[in-house]
Amino acid sequence: MLRNYLKTAWRNLMKNKTFSLINIAGLSIGMAACLLILQYVSFQLSFDQFNKNASDIYRIVNDRYQNGKLIQHGTITYSAIGKAMQNDFPEVADHTRAILFDKEIIQFNTKKIGDLTILAVDNSFLRMFSYPLLAGDARTALQEPRSLILSQTIANRLFGVSYGYGSLIGKEVNEGIDSLPYKITGILKDVPENSHLQFDILLSFVTLYSGPTAWKDADYSFTASDFYHYIQLKHGTNDKVLEAKFRSFSQRHFQGTKVSGSIEKFYLQPLNKAHLYSDFEYEIGSTTSATVVWGLLIIAVLIIIIAWINYINLSTAKSMERAKEVGVRKVVGATRQQLIKQFLTESLIINIIAFFLALLLVSVLQSSFNQLIRHQLSLSYSMVLVFLLHWLH
Repeated sequence: MLRNYLKTAWRNLMKNKTFSLINIAGLSIGMAACLLILQYVSFQLSFDQFNKNASDIYRIVNDRYQNGKLIQHGTITYSAIGKAMQNDFPEVADHTRAILFDKEIIQFNTKKIGDLTILAVDNSFLRMFSYPLLAGDARTALQEPRSLILSQTIANRLFGVSYGYGSLIGKEVNEGIDSLPYKITGILKDVPENSHLQFDILLSFVTLYSGPTAWKDADYSFTASDFYHYIQLKHGTNDKVLEAKFRSFSQRHFQGTKVSGSIEKFYLQPLNKAHLYSDFEYEIGSTTSATVVWGLLIIAVLIIIIAWINYINLSTAKSMERAKEVGVRKVVGATRQQLIKQFLTESLIINIIAFFLALLLVSVLQSSFNQLIRHQLSLSYSMVLVFLLHWLH
C-alpha cells in the first residue's frame, strides 16, 4: 500500500510540475533561511559550553562606589580577590587569575610574529578550563616563571611545523622588547571560536611577580587592579548563597573605603553567561546581546511557519481541482483513512525534496554567509541547537 501511495504521489507531482515547483521552491528557500539563522543562533548559544566544568565556573565581577556613586561596573578587579575567596570560602574549589596583553610580538631567531594576544594565567587555568594541549604537561606547564604555551597556529607559523610538536618543548623564544628568553612548555590546540577567552599564547602568571622586574602587587594586592578572576565552585554549590557572603568579604578585606578608597561589591557571573549577558566595562572578549540572539531564533521559527502556511494555502487552492479525483477514489472503495494517508504522503515527499534542496542551497551560500557574520560556521551548528536549548533550559 505504501508503495502505491508513493507512486501516486509522484505521478501527481509530475502532472502538476509548475504547482509542485512553486511549492517546493517556497519551502526550500524558507528552510534554507531558517537553517542559516539557526547556525548563527546555535553558535552564539554554544559559547564556553565545551568546558567540562562550565556549570561550576564563574567570573568575579565588581562594582565600585565612591561617595555613593557607581564609578565602575566591570570585569576587572584586584589581584588578590580570587585567592582570597578560595581561602575564605570552602565552597570555592579552585581559582585562576588572568591579565591580557594585546598586540604583542614573539620572536624565534630572526623569525618574528606580531599582533598576538597573550593571556597571563595561573597554572590552575588549564585545570579549570578545557583547552587541550597537543604537547606538554597541562598540570605543570604554567608553574614556573617565564614559561609559555603557544597555540597550534602560532607554533606552525613560528617553527614551520604541523606535527611532532613535542620537539618544540624546551625551546626558547623572546617576547616583545624583553631581552630574557621564555621557555616553551606546551603547544595548545587552537582556541575554539565559541570561547569568550581568545588568545594566541598563554604566559605563566608567576612571571609577572618574579625576577628582577617583578610586579609584586600582581600576586596579592587589594589595590592593584586590571585583573580578571574566575573561580570554580564545588559541584552542587548554590552560587546565590555564596554571593550573599560577599558583603562580609568586602568589609573584612576593604574595611569600607580604607583599603582601596572605594566601597567594593562583588558578584558571580556564570561562565555560560559571559558572552551573551554582559553589560560590564573592560570586557576581555567580544560580547553579543542575548535579546538579539533570541530574537533571531524567533525570526527563524516565523520564517519556517510562514513557508508552511504558504504551502498549505497553495495546496488548499489546488484542492478544488482534485475534488473529482477524491470522488472517483471514494466510488471505487477508498476509505477516509486511505485518502488522508495519500495526501499526507504527497506532503511528506514535497517537504523531503524541499529539505534536501535547502541543504544544497545552504552549502552554496555557506561561504558568503560566513564572510557576512565573520565566523566559520557549518550545518553542524544548526543540528545541535535543540540539545543546547535543552541544556540551557
